[in-house]
Amino acid sequence: MRILFFLLIAPFFANAQNSSENKTIENPKLLGTTELVTETPKDKARKLTESYRQRVINGETMSSIATLYSEDPGSAKNGGRYDSIPRGMMVPEFESVAFNLKPGEISNVFETKYGFHFIELIDRKGDLLNLRHLLIIPK
Repeated sequence: MRILFFLLIAPFFANAQNSSENKTIENPKLLGTTELVTETPKDKARKLTESYRQRVINGETMSSIATLYSEDPGSAKNGGRYDSIPRGMMVPEFESVAFNLKPGEISNVFETKYGFHFIELIDRKGDLLNLRHLLIIPK
């Protein structure tokens, strides 16, 4: 009876040990073998940011996505919007991306010391930018 019980629940415990943070992939160098790959918090944050960017690309508004998901306390409640941003106000990585966008363009996902971002440039008036952005902080 105990053996039968173990045989019935063993697959359950085996699957429970594979948490959502771990993935098993095939190693192309060693045919037929697998290795355990652990997603880091940075990997997860980048993927999540990429998924939100894709939703915007597919037609959801940047405002609604940023309001719901951005972890930037300064802009999330305003749909990710920052107005009249001059050069020198943001970290260099952010500015490099922002000042190279055209109005209406959405950046790729990029990383700063704060986390992962993407930006939608609303418009540019000289050296001042109006934009929306989303920030996801690795945890």
